[in-house]
Amino acid sequence: MTKAILAAFGSALLVAGPALAEDAPAAPPALGPALAGPLSYSDKPISFEAGSLGDIYITGIGTGFLGTQSNSTVEAASFADISNAAAIIQKADGVVQFLVHVGAYNHETLGFSYTKATRFTDLTYGVVPQAYVKLVPSANFSIQAGIMPTMIGLEGPFTFQNMNIDRGMLWGQENVLTRQVQANFTTGKLALSLSFGDGFFSGKWNWISGLATYTFNSSNALTVVAGGPTSTNYKSTFATPVFQNNSTIVDVIYSYSSGKFLIQPYFQYTSVPALPLIGTDGAESWSGAVLARYNFSDSFSLPVRFEYIDTKAKGPNAASLINGPGANAFSFTITPTYKWKQFFVRPEFSVVSASDVTPGLGFGRDGLAKSQVRGRLEFGVIF
Repeated sequence: MTKAILAAFGSALLVAGPALAEDAPAAPPALGPALAGPLSYSDKPISFEAGSLGDIYITGIGTGFLGTQSNSTVEAASFADISNAAAIIQKADGVVQFLVHVGAYNHETLGFSYTKATRFTDLTYGVVPQAYVKLVPSANFSIQAGIMPTMIGLEGPFTFQNMNIDRGMLWGQENVLTRQVQANFTTGKLALSLSFGDGFFSGKWNWISGLATYTFNSSNALTVVAGGPTSTNYKSTFATPVFQNNSTIVDVIYSYSSGKFLIQPYFQYTSVPALPLIGTDGAESWSGAVLARYNFSDSFSLPVRFEYIDTKAKGPNAASLINGPGANAFSFTITPTYKWKQFFVRPEFSVVSASDVTPGLGFGRDGLAKSQVRGRLEFGVIF
């Protein structure tokens, strides 16, 4: 939900165009999932009438990428892979709405090892990563249930939703997709959401998240979002990291857009409790990031991201949140993006530099390196 609200302040936010019909049809509703830009959906989305259900829209995403990096861990130094091969079927207006997302994908995160898309899909959310129903009984209230993106954080789950290809280090501390029930309410300039779900896709419904966004004007908005578990959960899988799944997370996000500029600074705090059954003490992180973009034209834009994360150990056996207990890191990412109609290509350069790294938990095959430089090139079509 945070992504959906803040995406409205990007100059390249989705603008849904008219569907094909015989007599001057009304413009279709905004489609999901929300895009932060600069990538966008087609202004003439594929649609068909489904009787009493109304108009159904179909979005296709086919994207691939090439990558290379220094100080690789277990993965190859260079690779070619798909980043999205998906179809999204949705009904985006009326009292009853729904969205089903089907396909393969990859969620790369700075500081984490690369995993091939087919394996990543199997290890995380499967071939249906999003599927939910939304009831909209009035203009200012809705309730939705199913598998959907978390409200926490600024970046979306899939590469095509974001300004950058790789998600950032702060994103690495947040849950991504979650099974949940979520209620949304707006009054004037204030938007509120509350959800109950299974946190980091754990299968245990013990997470509560809340969000409040105040929109000062068309250029400025402030969001505060927090979430965390009501009980301890020791499940530990690729999609459910045990430390983060037991953490409390608070984000404060500011969004400013004016003309060709978009600037989004945000602060994040996380706290992980002691987990006696696995013998770890608590830990916390204090982090900040700035995501920004300048649109030179409708075809070319330049997004950048700066981040800093500082972790604190709360005991001799503290949880490791990045490169060991008490480690900290800085990252920089730049992703020049070129679009032609619904096609796009975007190279990306990023660097992560860490300090107070625990030997074995750094970069490189021996885990001793303190930095990593990445190069990525993503290309494809969204229609």
